Amino acid sequence: MLLVASATENPRGADAHASFLRLGRVKSQDGTSLRHGREPKQIVFRFSPGDPLVRAIRFEAAGSIRLVQLPTPIPGPEEVLVQVLAAGVCHRDLHLLDEVKAGEREPLIPGHEIVGRVSKIGGDVYTTTVGDRVVVHFEQPCGRCHQCKRMRTNLCENGHSLGFDLPGGYAEFVVARQGTFLPSPPNLDVALAAPLGCSGATAYRAVVALGEADEDDLVVVIGAGGVGLSAIQIAKVQGARVLAIEPREEARKAALDVGADSAVTPQDAARALHDLAPDGKADLTIDFVGTRATFDLGRSVLGTGGRFVAVARGDESVSVTANDLVDGGKAYLGSYSSTMADLARVIALADAGRLRPVVTRREPLAEAAQVLNDLRAGKIVGRAVLFPGPMIP
Repeated sequence: MLLVASATENPRGADAHASFLRLGRVKSQDGTSLRHGREPKQIVFRFSPGDPLVRAIRFEAAGSIRLVQLPTPIPGPEEVLVQVLAAGVCHRDLHLLDEVKAGEREPLIPGHEIVGRVSKIGGDVYTTTVGDRVVVHFEQPCGRCHQCKRMRTNLCENGHSLGFDLPGGYAEFVVARQGTFLPSPPNLDVALAAPLGCSGATAYRAVVALGEADEDDLVVVIGAGGVGLSAIQIAKVQGARVLAIEPREEARKAALDVGADSAVTPQDAARALHDLAPDGKADLTIDFVGTRATFDLGRSVLGTGGRFVAVARGDESVSVTANDLVDGGKAYLGSYSSTMADLARVIALADAGRLRPVVTRREPLAEAAQVLNDLRAGKIVGRAVLFPGPMIP
């Protein structure tokens, strides 16, 4: 196997017995803090030279996906080392791969949907013990900035994110900060637990925290991918009626299977809305696709007092006038990532059997390239999950 990354001198004040791996850049040209959608900061993680190597998937320059070997990282005083049991494959990983290929982002170890077992703990960790099974939240906030103090850790000004600018879960081990993981229910399949960290928590934030879906609301979910299928289930928990809009037949069937009242193509959306609501309008529309066409579709079906929540990133320009906001008292919101509170709620829903992420593919870590190719080709409904260790049925 190829060992990629090199040892560097010990940063000042660090453990004298640890070496460090440096990946990426220190900062942008203007010196600003950088996160998901921007050029990553330099990545530094600690390892002991005598420890065994571990396997990981690495997005390389020119867009290659390589299985590599790296030293086992060691946690800092307020960190834990988690043995990854399962890692969800998110569509966002394809965007990261494209950014690496285009030279817009340094090579990285992806994976931000993670469930695992605590393997080592730092000296100042008090929230877990070795052997605990945990769901890891990929956001690693600073806890000190203005946004963190307002409990908006998803908008942290100085934090990092596993699988983006820190090594992620496409690996046998990952390091996470104390306070960024929660116990995984003991009877919950690890393949279903892993997607809760992004797919589940992101859906909850869009549907409940921002969308405020309530009983008898009509919720339109645009895009029945992994996050959209979780959003449908969460909206049904809230007592809402749900229309899923999705071009793929297999995904529409999955939407119905998880509780959607109707699932149609974009061309049939207007008719389906009139079947569900007298005025043919929605109380909440959520866009999980992020194109101009889906934005315009969501806006066209939004009723008086309705809320439009955009979840997916996209670079196509859209037009919103003051009339769009004022007439009918409509709200247009952007939903960015999720918080630990969102994660706690979806873990509770999954434990109660009211949220079950749709996982249709389970593969060993070495098959990551093929899984990502199939995801790009639209061949995967819901989530695929990678297993760095033994495959768990």
